[in-house]
Amino acid sequence: MSKIKLSTENQIEHMKSKGIKFTIDDEKFALSYLQNNTYYFKLKAYAKLFDKYDKTDKVGQYINLEFAYLRDLSIIDSLLRKKILSISIDIEHYLKVILLNDLNKSDEDGYQIIKDFIANNKEHFKEEILSKKFKKACSNIVQKYENNFAMWNFVEVISFSDFCNLYQFFYSRNQCFCSKNNSKGEYYYFLNPVRVLRNAAAHSNCLINSLRLPYVSEDDFNFNHQISAFLSKKIPQKTRNTQLSKPLIHDFCVMLYLYHNVVPENVQRYVFSDLRDFFNGRVVKYKSYYQKNPCICSAYEFTKRVIDYFCEILQI
Repeated sequence: MSKIKLSTENQIEHMKSKGIKFTIDDEKFALSYLQNNTYYFKLKAYAKLFDKYDKTDKVGQYINLEFAYLRDLSIIDSLLRKKILSISIDIEHYLKVILLNDLNKSDEDGYQIIKDFIANNKEHFKEEILSKKFKKACSNIVQKYENNFAMWNFVEVISFSDFCNLYQFFYSRNQCFCSKNNSKGEYYYFLNPVRVLRNAAAHSNCLINSLRLPYVSEDDFNFNHQISAFLSKKIPQKTRNTQLSKPLIHDFCVMLYLYHNVVPENVQRYVFSDLRDFFNGRVVKYKSYYQKNPCICSAYEFTKRVIDYFCEILQI
């Protein structure tokens, strides 16, 4: 059934009927916050992380859930999304650097490979190029090169998803760059988690709320064993299996691992140091809110250990 539209005042009454309390943030503050800082649907999404009564006369109401907890989680999630977006943009940039350097070392002229790549999905690229020909930041590039793209200008106008496919396409036909000691082509298998997180961050989709209700089904979840093996030096198998089975944590760890492998160390040092400060600081500013929530606490502890491990490797 469709749900009726609620005024902001009625949204607060609805939360109260669900057991959400206003003893930390009072109702007046909550009303102002919902009117000026966020909206009910987004804030309420984080309630999925909390249990409900299944017995007594409170069946269906949340157990020990405050409005302030939801507000804090929404702020943490917003800050995390900004960091994810920045990291994913760096990954895309440095993968392009790697790809174009390898192009220069290959026998490819840079033009034929793009013709062949476009030929694999003509209708898609016809629409993509047309959509970017006018009133886009890359329109001047499209107008100048649309009939004769080379890899070095094509990568400037395609989506991250198309870039991922181009990346795989190049290394699949240039196997000389995919030896045991030079496995850059294998990075393709790390790109989908980055794409998922990048898109979520760019569209301001909630992420932390998926710790209990994953954003992909078990059948569609592709576990990356390489990240688990990498973390085995610091984190026991049982803990890895539990936490990496959660798509958000798995994808975040894969993203950090790829970042560590493709981005220059001086850039890495700043980003991992910033992540460590974030997890040691703002994330735990109100840690008392979550002491009785094992899902949130265990996810935090695991992710913090992963970040600390990268900081240890980088000696920062």
